[in-house]
Amino acid sequence: MKKKKKKEKDIQELLEAKESAHNYCRHHLDGVVKNIQKLRKQLKKPRQIYSVEVELIRNQILLEEVVKHLEKN
Repeated sequence: MKKKKKKEKDIQELLEAKESAHNYCRHHLDGVVKNIQKLRKQLKKPRQIYSVEVELIRNQILLEEVVKHLEKN
């Protein structure tokens, strides 16, 4: 009986640690996404097809996908 309760407690602690880690990552990745959005606004240059903006858009999209994935878990 004691082993079962200890195992359940250990599992609960692991789940709480996982949730805490996800929240930490999501919080910081949200900040990164916002910074990329600010950079895009500052670096936007019309008539330049291959600008830094294209790479920033790509990175922003990938980070947003990571944030969404973390929110689901």
